[in-house]
Amino acid sequence: MTTLADRPAPQGWAANTSAGWLFPGHLPGAHISAAALSRRLAACHIPNRPARTTALVALACDLPPAVLGPMPGLHPITAVQWRRRAATDWTAYLQARRRALIDEPPHPGR
Repeated sequence: MTTLADRPAPQGWAANTSAGWLFPGHLPGAHISAAALSRRLAACHIPNRPARTTALVALACDLPPAVLGPMPGLHPITAVQWRRRAATDWTAYLQARRRALIDEPPHPGR
């Protein structure tokens, strides 16, 4: 990454772009595609799936699906599913905990 960031500005046909992409694509002025970047990371044995999942869950906690979806290019239904996955609704846990406390036999000494 340091090598990529420190390399000199492109010369010739690629010099006409104002964008200084850290991961340039094969087209002038365009970034690398997600699939190509994923393949390059996999070739270096760097998993990207866990980081992507973590980032999407963090975004889904803060953003409604209508805003989340277009950012990474998710289908609206997929954005809703990510929002549900990131939900911070504790009611199911509280109900299960309450049930466990009610069903639990009393401990001696309590």
